[in-house]
Amino acid sequence: MDHRTDSFARRFSTAQSHLGTKDIQGLVSLKYRHHYVNGPEYSQFIDEYLRRTLGFDVVRVDGDFGGQAWLVTDKDQNKAILVEHETGLEILGAIGSVASLIALIPLISSGWANLRHRFFRPHFDPSDGEGIEVRRLDQNKVLIEQRVPSVEVYVLNTTLQDYALMKQKVDQLEARIESLQKRLPANNKKGTVQRRKRSKKK
Repeated sequence: MDHRTDSFARRFSTAQSHLGTKDIQGLVSLKYRHHYVNGPEYSQFIDEYLRRTLGFDVVRVDGDFGGQAWLVTDKDQNKAILVEHETGLEILGAIGSVASLIALIPLISSGWANLRHRFFRPHFDPSDGEGIEVRRLDQNKVLIEQRVPSVEVYVLNTTLQDYALMKQKVDQLEARIESLQKRLPANNKKGTVQRRKRSKKK
């Protein structure tokens, strides 16, 4: 395992218990890449936007995150971890948590982009919003890296993939049920239908 892969493995291992995933493969890192981010920007973002504007619970968490980390929890108990880096904000989230992906992470992302543009315009680089670095570990603990236009695009693509996978499983289940029904003798089929009708009347 190379140094970069080991670094993310340790980061995900630390985040796992906070985000409630069964393994580190269920986590993803979404990283902004800025030229430089200073402390006041993070303080402004956490205190003014996350705590006061959105009413999120934000607490410091210790561990091997590679920077100061914050556990963010909304009123529905959706969670994400923010990590401060001089090169930009990192968001750690659970891939399988659709609610967190849809309800929490886009709010964090849009708030961060808006705050940097509004309050730190002299340091704002238009290219900051042109891409997000996405990193995760596959089942063999190989580091997978890609770049997407925005966090919102990543969330949309992931949600659509989950929907497609779920639909495929439902279609397979319906096909199996239909196949089993065809194997039943005619009398059994009739009895099954009658029992269903009686149960509906009840």
